[in-house]
Amino acid sequence: MYNPFRPGYREGGVNTASGERYDPSAWAAAIKTNLRKKFGGVQYGARPTYALVEGAGKKAIVKINDVGPLTPGRIIDFNERTMRHFDPSLQLGVIADVKVTPLSGDDWIPGPIG
Repeated sequence: MYNPFRPGYREGGVNTASGERYDPSAWAAAIKTNLRKKFGGVQYGARPTYALVEGAGKKAIVKINDVGPLTPGRIIDFNERTMRHFDPSLQLGVIADVKVTPLSGDDWIPGPIG
């Protein structure tokens, strides 16, 4: 899970790579920088793309609107709402064996599946 708010930033004051404000209550994530082309070219100022994420026995469609994670070995960072879907207590911190599949088009509704 990631949260770009750091001391000195005001709530709602941090923009994602797409230009949208970071929203911890959205179904959103940041994809590894070297996978940007695979996920529709998520770049600074580009519109968000969507992905199907499977892990911990759950599935969700998320909006990929940021780049990251910076931690080696990780391919995706969830915001708080998305992470709570996969780990309700937020105790795990990391979900192992996550499958991320890019979705084409703009007509997806982010949220849980099944």
